[in-house]
Amino acid sequence: MTILERANQLLSENKLKEAEFHFKSALEADPNQGEALFGLGRIAIRLEKYPQAVYLLQKACQRLPKVLDPLFALADAFDGLEKRSDAYEVLHYCTKIAPHNGESFYRLALHHLTYGYIKKAKQALLNGLGCPDHPVTPYIYYELSQLKGNNVTSKQIAHMHTLLSASRSTQAKVVLHYSLAKSYHNSGDKTQAFAHYRLANEMQYTLCTPLGEGFEQYINTLIAQFSTTFIAEQQDTLKASFIPVFIVGMPRTGSTLLEQMLCQHPSIASLGENDVISAKLMAYLGAVNEAPFPQCMANTNTDIRNRLRQMYVDELTKHQLAHRVVINKLPANFQALGAIQTLMPNAVFIDLRRNFQPMAWSVFCHYFGANEPFFCHMDTLARYYEGYDNLMQHWRDTLGENLITIHYEQLVQEPEQSLRKIFSKLELSYTQQCLRYFESHHAVTTLSRHQVREPVYKDANKAYKEYEQAFSECFSRSVKTRPVHPETDPAALGDE
Repeated sequence: MTILERANQLLSENKLKEAEFHFKSALEADPNQGEALFGLGRIAIRLEKYPQAVYLLQKACQRLPKVLDPLFALADAFDGLEKRSDAYEVLHYCTKIAPHNGESFYRLALHHLTYGYIKKAKQALLNGLGCPDHPVTPYIYYELSQLKGNNVTSKQIAHMHTLLSASRSTQAKVVLHYSLAKSYHNSGDKTQAFAHYRLANEMQYTLCTPLGEGFEQYINTLIAQFSTTFIAEQQDTLKASFIPVFIVGMPRTGSTLLEQMLCQHPSIASLGENDVISAKLMAYLGAVNEAPFPQCMANTNTDIRNRLRQMYVDELTKHQLAHRVVINKLPANFQALGAIQTLMPNAVFIDLRRNFQPMAWSVFCHYFGANEPFFCHMDTLARYYEGYDNLMQHWRDTLGENLITIHYEQLVQEPEQSLRKIFSKLELSYTQQCLRYFESHHAVTTLSRHQVREPVYKDANKAYKEYEQAFSECFSRSVKTRPVHPETDPAALGDE
């Protein structure tokens, strides 16, 4: 094994320090070694050192002319610096030097989708399908199928079936089943659509680690750890320079829609679905206290909490966010609201809720890249929902007015009413521009990047009705929720 082969192996194992040592050793032996520069650039991206990544990858591209992978990585580094025009130029260049490579067009299409240029994205996807079959071809079909309208032809459906028969990749087959399902749905063949949705979910579940029996105990541990008394004792007196807002909830409840509406206000910006709380703050605290979350929260002091707060501010600085209000919309943050409250007493939490059946259907018929069981196994989704529901009731009892409940159903039917409720809490003036969110080109990288470029679709909750009987067979258990709550379950709300 050569030194570069060993370096790449270490990088694939995420052993960054060891990989860096080997890449630097290769570079010392040959200063023009483009592969070593490429490796160091990828490490810089992993470490979120984007200026350094750009420098290294530009050098790598010079030494590896017309090699696509360093160019793709360079575009990613520019995206990390939020230099969208530079990223576009790199990706556009890739399509020129490799006009028969589907991945070049796929990456360009994703760039257009991220910033809301739907027509350009569609053309790039079609150009990609005009290239020879490539491992990325199933993903091109998936993105095309998600665009508004019936964009996939019967010939292309036949091609997907051919790819499905030939593929040896379970993940690729999952993507093809989702793509076929949506394509059949758009063409009006509901029987074939549901069959492929079900196959997609069943196949993806084989790639998942089942949700352990300890999940419910974990929720109970959070409830026990973060009592009203504990949270009060852990808080410091602060004069915050910004208001952190956390939109939490289940998947497919409209968090991207709400985020984009709010971000039309000049005083509001967003980190997107950022895992800094769990991946950095709680990981750091766990290492310091040698205990997992939430037990690691038991032994904190003002100095440690200041360090954690600074880590969060550093994340905002990295993304060049100096707004009065900064949103983090990672849904799974619902598990950490107690910890966040101790660190940021002025935080505002938005519990974005959606009726279970339409929410579950939306999860069922969308492909999530992460192989998590609650994305593709409806009984597991029901368990996850019950845990979320129980924990949110606890947060409602302990966090008081810092927690706002917003319903997807109300948000799409009467958006101004829901938005005014939030703006009142943030002490900001409501602006009608919030309802023109679909005209903006803010970056959106979530599954909703297609829908959020359109005006509010008020009938989304009716979508599962066409499949209601068949979909009910995907559950072997009923969903248990707490008794009806006057705020979280208004009697006026229904599936429609």
